[in-house]
Amino acid sequence: MNIRSIPTRNPVTHYMAEVIHDEESGMWVASCEALSVATEAPTYDALTKRFWKIAPEVAAENGIDFDLKTARIDLIHATAFDLLSRL
Repeated sequence: MNIRSIPTRNPVTHYMAEVIHDEESGMWVASCEALSVATEAPTYDALTKRFWKIAPEVAAENGIDFDLKTARIDLIHATAFDLLSRL
């Protein structure tokens, strides 16, 4: 019997970034306390790209080990009842 080993993945480090849409400015805003990152952009797609672009540099400036190969960032769209009631 020939048994093949299953390739192991590097351990993944999860981070959560809260995302909101600021109605006043029209900008999308993301912040992640664990990485000390906060940024904004005019679209959600641009925000995602910008967050991934600056996260390694900002984390390094704050002495946080951040590896693009093993990092996973969950962008969570935050809502609040008072914001929804304005719609």
